[in-house]
Order: sequence, then structure tokens, then C-alpha cells
Amino acid sequence: MTNIVYPNGTVEVTIPATESIAVYTVGKAKVSRQVGYPNYPESVSVLGEVEDEQTVFGAYASGATIIIEAGAAPVYYEIGVAPVVKSQLYNQRYQPDPVAVNVTGAVSAAAILGGIVTSTTAAAVAGTVPTGAVMEAAANWAVGDSVDWTVIATGANAFTVTAAASGHTLVGTAAVATVTSGRFRTRKTATDTFVTYRIS
Repeated sequence: MTNIVYPNGTVEVTIPATESIAVYTVGKAKVSRQVGYPNYPESVSVLGEVEDEQTVFGAYASGATIIIEAGAAPVYYEIGVAPVVKSQLYNQRYQPDPVAVNVTGAVSAAAILGGIVTSTTAAAVAGTVPTGAVMEAAANWAVGDSVDWTVIATGANAFTVTAAASGHTLVGTAAVATVTSGRFRTRKTATDTFVTYRIS
């Protein structure tokens, strides 16, 4: 069974003797091993980073305690003799409830991180992306980290993504026509600074 570490979460996993751990994410994750020596306090040794791929750590002859730290995207892991994260094979990922934006106003950072924004109202809607500072506070970002999200407009008018006052700019056509969807990528470029690109 595939296990999950939610965005910005941390988990400590015990690996049985002779087994390995496969770690998969569409973002970035840090993987470390807890190390202990007689008469010394336990310490943590970084094994590596996983970025938009699956990486297998181990096998561990005597077992191990592994720490996984998720970034802005969820992390999936499996333990076994030859583990494979099944989620990556079927492009599965955790999907929170979509956020509906049916009146002109903010598209929250949580909505962007959730991946799907819907709009069903008959009126035209303008959705303002958060400021760079608000996006920065919403997750644990490194420069270059990004999240893809979709606007699905099923109402009678267009949904237009608009820029916030500071630290968040837009590149590309921001209007999503009625009965269509638009795909966006929001990327951190510097501290408190983000760019949202229309990618389809």
C-alpha cells in the first residue's frame, strides 16, 4: 500500500532488515536517516533529495529509521524488498476538494495549492492571485518550486485570473473562456516573489 506525506509534512519510517524504501514526488522532498552510536546522542544524516521522480534508498541490512520531509507537493512512499510507488505508475496524486470562486475576489493560496478552482456562476468573474508574501507563507518554498493548477469555467461568462498588488505577476492570457479550462503554473522566483504562467 502506498503511504503519503502531505505537503510540508514530515514522517519517520522504520525500515525492516534487508528492505528498502521507494520515495516519489512531483515536487521536492528531503530524505534522511537517523543514525545512532553507542554512548552518543542520535543524529540525522541526509541521504539525498527526491525531485519529480522516484528514488529508492537501501537496502538496509540491519534495518533503518528514515525521515521524509515533503515540500510543496505530497510525497508517496513504499517499503519492501523491491519497492515501487504505484501512484507514479498511474499518475495518482492526492486531490483536496476543488475551491469554487463564483464572485470576483481572491483566489486563495490554498486554492492554488489544491490544484483545481471552479467557477459556475452566470456572471463574469475576476480571481485575484495572492500576493507574493501570502504565497510564501502558505508553504515551504525554495526558489524554483512551482505548483500547477487549473481553472474550470462552466458558467455563462469567462473567469479571468488577475495579479495581486505586490510580489505576484502574470505571464500569458489570463482569461478562461466559458465552458473551457485553463492551466496555470505558479513559481517562486525570489523571497516573497512569484510568477503565474498560463501554460495551456
